Amino acid sequence: MVATVSKSLSIVALVGAILVLSASVALAAGGPGGAPGGDPGSPGGAPGGGGGRSGGGDAADVSPAVLTCMKKVLPAAEYAAFARSKNPGVLSAGSVGKAKACYASGGSSSAAVKVTKTGAWIVASPFDLASVTSISVFRSCSGHDYSGRNIQGQAETDRSMKHYINTSIPWEPARTLKGVAPFAGTVTVQDEQFPLGKQIRITSTKLGWTFVFFHGDPLVAAGTTVKAGQPIVAWPPTGALQAFAAQGAGQHDALSFDVALVSADGAIYESMFLHMAPAVAARWAAKGWTAKTAIVSKAARDRAPCNGTYNGSDVTDFVPAKG
Repeated sequence: MVATVSKSLSIVALVGAILVLSASVALAAGGPGGAPGGDPGSPGGAPGGGGGRSGGGDAADVSPAVLTCMKKVLPAAEYAAFARSKNPGVLSAGSVGKAKACYASGGSSSAAVKVTKTGAWIVASPFDLASVTSISVFRSCSGHDYSGRNIQGQAETDRSMKHYINTSIPWEPARTLKGVAPFAGTVTVQDEQFPLGKQIRITSTKLGWTFVFFHGDPLVAAGTTVKAGQPIVAWPPTGALQAFAAQGAGQHDALSFDVALVSADGAIYESMFLHMAPAVAARWAAKGWTAKTAIVSKAARDRAPCNGTYNGSDVTDFVPAKG
């Protein structure tokens, strides 16, 4: 068990380290406020968001849909400067949040997003748990900064507000584990900065939430409307070992990936454990994962910040599977 988890952790650290070099995902959905720049090291961490290990000077790889959204919501001069340079550093502090929302929504510029803050609306387990060996706690210090506002509207920074999933599944063959829509919604697909699969997002405009699957192969086309429980993503992604080799990462034989729950506008970060239907929660609890075991409180992380270091250990950041 420990050996498997440790190998997976090395992959988490590797992906996080490479993501730190990228600025495109810096627009995804990070901490509010601050000057342009921020931490470009996560699929969160907007310019001016949490962290701040580098200054946002790298070029961003932004999809046409996101550019179209930004053209609608940004001042003309700032949009023109960004469109030329793809550099988040050219954006003013007032434009950072708007750019972040465009990226987080995959290109939707809807300003009003009604977020359902209570209820158990994750009605399908996102994936089968049989081969899962451990998961990271919400607000861990693993991978990279992925932070923003919590559901109470409080700003949080310098923490990973999602869950990493470690498994015993080898990286080849591809697509042996399927992920399903946890609730009904519409699928969007985005590129990952680390060249390992795609980012598959399922958004419910009714709920105001998006569930994000990282580093997988999409099983449906972007724009597809799906029901809860419908397969939409598969791991390992095609060509995973080749992607690691291309980054000089060597061989890895235990699949790991991450999942996140964010509001549809990318502003709020929440743990999936707080909204699981009883039947879904029971399946996770049987493996030892509950809101009590898999979430670090804001107060506890505030007392022990990550300090920009994302190399959390098996003991401090991961909860092993029972049995």
